[in-house]
Amino acid sequence: MQYLLNANDLYQYYYCPRKIYYIKTLGLHTTKKKMAHGKKEQDKEKKRLLERKDVFGIVRQNVRAILHDVYLEDEKIGLCGVVDVILVVNNGERIPVEIKYTDLVEVTYGRRRQLAAYALLIDAQFSTNTKRGIIYFPEQNKEVVVNITKEDKDGVLADLEKIRKLIKEERLPRQVCFKRCSYCEYLKICRSEVR
Repeated sequence: MQYLLNANDLYQYYYCPRKIYYIKTLGLHTTKKKMAHGKKEQDKEKKRLLERKDVFGIVRQNVRAILHDVYLEDEKIGLCGVVDVILVVNNGERIPVEIKYTDLVEVTYGRRRQLAAYALLIDAQFSTNTKRGIIYFPEQNKEVVVNITKEDKDGVLADLEKIRKLIKEERLPRQVCFKRCSYCEYLKICRSEVR
């Protein structure tokens, strides 16, 4: 069995590869206050869903089941993850939903990759072909449907290999986006690494 990477690792990798280095190579884990707040809000969101006429933009009558915090893994590709929500619609389609607590209502490349990773896991678990996902921004009450293609899924497989290589090489990657640094929980550590 190969080392299992998490779908969230893809999001972190595209935020900045250094985060993967700190987490996976050095074993440094941090918790942002915003993440703890997000978990509390997610619990509230479960209750709110019961009262809504639609479920992440899908008419309630078309939704057969709402599955929360679903752990999935595929040893064959070395990937696992906890999907915030999986919607099962009446035609049998399963739609991964990622709930994001942020002021930035944007489908970033990392978020798209994370959804595609969940699609791969759903495909493996349920023998299906997931073609869309949803990113939901509760603070703005906005859902964004993201189409997921075969190319997206193939890209995830390639990304997993890049991440494994980064971990195996045990070398600090270069900084890639200074705009994100001030928001990063590894800023103090990272600055001490810069020469």
